[in-house]
Amino acid sequence: MRLGDRDTRYQPIRRECGRALSESRRLTGSAGDIMLAARVLFERQGVGATTVKDVAAEAGVTRELVYYYFENKQALIDAVLDDYVEDLVESVIVWNESRIFGDTPGSLRTCIATFRRALYDASGNPRPMIAVLEELGVRDAFDVRAVRETVDCINGNIVSEYAAYHHIEIDLVYEMFCVVIFGLVGLVKINPSISDEALMKVVEQTLHLDMVPLKKPEES
Repeated sequence: MRLGDRDTRYQPIRRECGRALSESRRLTGSAGDIMLAARVLFERQGVGATTVKDVAAEAGVTRELVYYYFENKQALIDAVLDDYVEDLVESVIVWNESRIFGDTPGSLRTCIATFRRALYDASGNPRPMIAVLEELGVRDAFDVRAVRETVDCINGNIVSEYAAYHHIEIDLVYEMFCVVIFGLVGLVKINPSISDEALMKVVEQTLHLDMVPLKKPEES
């Protein structure tokens, strides 16, 4: 394979709806190391101040190897944005794996906590990702993509389980999840100090969730 062959270069991720919860799209190997180096530098010193030479030095590789995997700096930016999306989708995966069957109130509480951790640190400050998105001027477009892929993950896996044991009282479930997640992001922007309990109540009322705990099927 020739150096810089198109088949070896990074291409922005295009996911299909209903991806499996276990499916990861993280870059691995040298390409992953280079992307992570770019991410660190973008968050530390800004995108505009970071060169491909800087990324190569941070990753401990040559510029030629960077260009082997990434056609240009924009391809590095695209890879970092993909990684940010993966952060958010994987937070849903981790939440789903840790929740207790039938415990809707507990699951909702941990869901809200996961939402906060994905966007804000323990002090309530926006994570470095936000500054990168704002510098690039892509925060709105990123929010659309992140919500779409997160809801694809939820709708394709978690909603189907809920529907098997509860009556869903709303139409357009997928669209309502989009509304809820966009709404939570906006609500926390407007009122950063809003409590988890208030956010839980917003989700519960919007989605008409059945908050009565269930027993596992084998116990019923």
